[in-house]
Amino acid sequence: MSSPQPQRLALVLGSALLLRLGLFASTGISAALERRPELTSPLTSFRSLKEGVFLRDTGFDPYAGGVFHHSPLYLLFFTYIVPVYSRALTAALWSLADVLGAVLLVRIWQARSTLSAASRKPADKSRDYLVALLYLFNPYTLLSCLARSTTSLDNVLTLAAIAGAFTGQNGLSMTALAVAAQTAWYPLLLLPAILLVQKQYSSARPKWIVGAAAFVAVFAGLTLVSISVLGTGWIHRTWGIVLTASDLTPNVGMWWYFFTEIFDHFRLFFQGVFQFHLAIYVAPLCLRLSDPAFILLIQIGAISTWKSYPTLGDMALWAGFLGCFPEIVANLQHPLLSLTVHLYTSILLPLLHSLWLLTGTGNANFFYAATMVYGLNSTLTIADVLGAGIVHHIKGKLRELTSTEATSTKDGEETENWSIVQLATLD
Repeated sequence: MSSPQPQRLALVLGSALLLRLGLFASTGISAALERRPELTSPLTSFRSLKEGVFLRDTGFDPYAGGVFHHSPLYLLFFTYIVPVYSRALTAALWSLADVLGAVLLVRIWQARSTLSAASRKPADKSRDYLVALLYLFNPYTLLSCLARSTTSLDNVLTLAAIAGAFTGQNGLSMTALAVAAQTAWYPLLLLPAILLVQKQYSSARPKWIVGAAAFVAVFAGLTLVSISVLGTGWIHRTWGIVLTASDLTPNVGMWWYFFTEIFDHFRLFFQGVFQFHLAIYVAPLCLRLSDPAFILLIQIGAISTWKSYPTLGDMALWAGFLGCFPEIVANLQHPLLSLTVHLYTSILLPLLHSLWLLTGTGNANFFYAATMVYGLNSTLTIADVLGAGIVHHIKGKLRELTSTEATSTKDGEETENWSIVQLATLD
C-alpha cells in the first residue's frame, strides 16, 4: 500500500537533507567542488566569499583588490549572521536552502494546479513529492549545494519571489525579488512576468504600479544600506562586473572566451549586444504568451543559459521549475536528446577542463567547445519547451471548440464540419 502524499513529500525532503549533511560531514568532496568552474563563478564562489570576509575582518576594503565580486548583502550576512568559517553552519545553511527551494516549488505547483479554465479546485497534491524529488536529487542542484555556491541561495530568493506571487503574498514576492536582484542582477528581468502572475493568481488583483513601486522602494533601500556601510566602490565590482564581464574566469557560459578574443575597440559594442539579447525577450513574451507562469519559465531558462556568469546551479533552477509544468513536458518533441546531451556535457566539461589546465595536453578551445555544446543544447531545449507550450495552448483551444460543438449539437443547432490537422491527440 502506497504511503500518503504528505508522508512521501516529508520522506523526500528529509532524505535530501540527510544526504547533503552526510556528504558535508563524512567526505571531502565539498572542498574539491569549490574549485570547479562548472559550479562556481567569480560572483558565486565560496572561496572568494571567504576571502572577502577575511579582508573585511582585517580592516581592508574587499572590493579594492578586484578579486571579490559578491553582493554586499552576502558580505554582511556571512560576516555578522552566519560565520563563513563555520563548516557546520554553512553546511546546514546550504542544505536547508535546497530543502526550502523544494518547498517553494511545491507551493508553486499547488497554486498552478488550483487554477482551472473556469473555476478554482482543490490543489493536486499527488505530484508534490515528485516536484521536490526532481529538484533535490538533480545532480546540478546537489553538486552546487556541496560546492557552497551562492547560486543555491540566489535560486531560493528567486523561487521565494515567484512563490509569493503565486500565493498572493505580494509583499514577500517583491522583497525577495529585490534581494535577488541585489545579489544576481538578472532577476530584474523577471519583474514584469511576476507582476502578471500577481494579477492573475491574487484574489486582490493588485495594480502593477503598486507592485513595481514596492520593488523599487525595497531595492533602493537595500542599495542605500549597502552604500552607507561599504561606500560606493562595490557597485563597479559587483553590478559592473555582471554588465561588463571584465573578469574572464572560465565558466559554462558563452561570454568569457568571446571577450578574451575580441578586439578592445569592439568590446563595448558586443557587451551591449549580449546584454540586450536577454532583455529583448521580455516584452515579446509578455505580449505573446497568455500564461505568466509560462513566461517565467522561458525567461528563467534564457537567463540560466545566456547570463554573463552562469553555472550549472542556474540550470538546476530552470529544470526544477519545469517540473511544475507536466503538461509542457508531455508535449516536448525531443526530451531524450536534451537529457542525454546534458549527461554528455556533464562528462565533457570536467574532462576537457582537465586536459586544458591539469595535464596540459589541450588548450582553451577544448573547454570552450564543451561550453558551446552545453549552451546549444540548453538553447534548443528552451525552444522545444516554448514550442511545447504553444502546442499545449492550441490543444486547449481546440478542446474548447470540440466541447462547444458537442453542446451545440445536443441542443439541436447545426454546426459546420471542421477537422484538426497535424495534432494526433488533444491530450
